[in-house]
Amino acid sequence: MSAPADDVLPPSWRAHDDTPADVPAVPGVDEPAFYVPIGDFQGRDYRRNAFAAGTAEEASTLRALLDLRAGTRVLDVGCGDARHLRALAADPGIEGVGIDVSPGLVDAARTAAVEAGVGVDVRVGDARTLAADLGAEAGSFDVAWSLCQGGLGTSPTSDPAVLRGLTAAVRPGGTVALTCFHALFAARHLVPGDAFDPVHLVHHQRSEVRGPDHARRTFDLWTASYTVRDVQRLLADAGLSMASVRGVAPGAYGRRRPGEVGLDDPELLVVARRP
Repeated sequence: MSAPADDVLPPSWRAHDDTPADVPAVPGVDEPAFYVPIGDFQGRDYRRNAFAAGTAEEASTLRALLDLRAGTRVLDVGCGDARHLRALAADPGIEGVGIDVSPGLVDAARTAAVEAGVGVDVRVGDARTLAADLGAEAGSFDVAWSLCQGGLGTSPTSDPAVLRGLTAAVRPGGTVALTCFHALFAARHLVPGDAFDPVHLVHHQRSEVRGPDHARRTFDLWTASYTVRDVQRLLADAGLSMASVRGVAPGAYGRRRPGEVGLDDPELLVVARRP
């Protein structure tokens, strides 16, 4: 008898002490993106997130790792307030296009770009339908990426579609880069209130998010996590080949050599090529 398909296996949610946990179902691929109300609530306050403090280091590492230079066309999927594109826009000639599902974050990105005096094209769009939405821009980018679980990583059910969109965006020989939540780190570092599903490698938390005027709201967050082997399979299914992988942390994309992944690295930074 053949094994059941991965998407029909029931989850096995575990709390930080390895006891069963009660967790809302992971949103399906056809359900509204759960990040929309989060992004709209934060808006310009997105920049107050702790991970955003490391943008300059991340952009510098990406510039060297991906050989970004004048004439390079970059697509940032799940761009948030376009912090990486704005950091790179200081280099004349790098053309950045950002897509995010939250209109509030897109507005924040456009305002921040104007204030910084840089040219960044930011649009509202859903990473899950990117392949169908690209139109004439399909295959026109040199580099496409999704970082910090902005587009890739919000659900294991939709990640294959997100990666197909990233692949479709770049020219033959182009580069796809991504960060994904590291499954080994996620399982090792659960805190009270978090839960982890070892069957589908999904992390869940109830996260307090800060918005304008010190307002606070709590949201459910689901994050798909991966081992290096899982990422290789995901890339292969999208027609990509892995060029490099390293363990990273927000604001520390360059701390490890290519191929070096530690158990306590919270994310994997992956570079892949389209044939």
